[in-house]
Amino acid sequence: MILFFVMLTGKGIFSEESNNVIPVILKQPNLKNLVLIQNEFFPLAKPFDYFVKIPVFTVSKKTFKIPSIMGKGRLTAKDLAQFLESNNAKIQPLKADEIASIYIQEARHEGVNADVAFSQMCLETGFMQFNGDVKPGQHNFCGLGVTRKGAQGLSFSNIRIGIRAHIQHLKAYASTEKINHQIVDKRFSLVRRGVVKNIDDLSGRWASDKQYSKKIISLMKRLYSENNL
Repeated sequence: MILFFVMLTGKGIFSEESNNVIPVILKQPNLKNLVLIQNEFFPLAKPFDYFVKIPVFTVSKKTFKIPSIMGKGRLTAKDLAQFLESNNAKIQPLKADEIASIYIQEARHEGVNADVAFSQMCLETGFMQFNGDVKPGQHNFCGLGVTRKGAQGLSFSNIRIGIRAHIQHLKAYASTEKINHQIVDKRFSLVRRGVVKNIDDLSGRWASDKQYSKKIISLMKRLYSENNL
């Protein structure tokens, strides 16, 4: 199993849109500035600020093709729910099913790739653990409005509205097509529409972390690999 080192930094990765960082687990807690983590695996732990270089990863002996943000996802709600459950032992199966199903429904309604949105949610929330500034009751699944450390960001009335806001924000970045539901994303108007065509373009826009896109892609590689895609 390939292992690699991560260099911690004292700076966060806050941007106009989000400040959450991918959670990792300390394998050698006595090291002050280095940690050892498993390649392509993001276990559950309290998030902290760091810089990580994501290594190249292949699926089914072929180079992973980065999906576009707009378009149809390849996975079912069951696939997404199982991925969430396998990375969060505390989440109830019915809750995982609900979240996955709503992501599929809302993404399909706006023409957004549900696989992309769901992977981003897993990154932003630490697989629905919410160990950062955003709390579970806010129903904010993508760090909307978290512009600095300590800022909790936006809150939404329920899970569906929170997911809808996430999907609308992705569509705002990736398309100039009209929004099919009433806009619930309060930061929608701040986005210059259509400037992001694929996941690679999210770094520096959704989050200032230069590795942000690679982290989402890395999660998608795992998600597809576990479903033999």
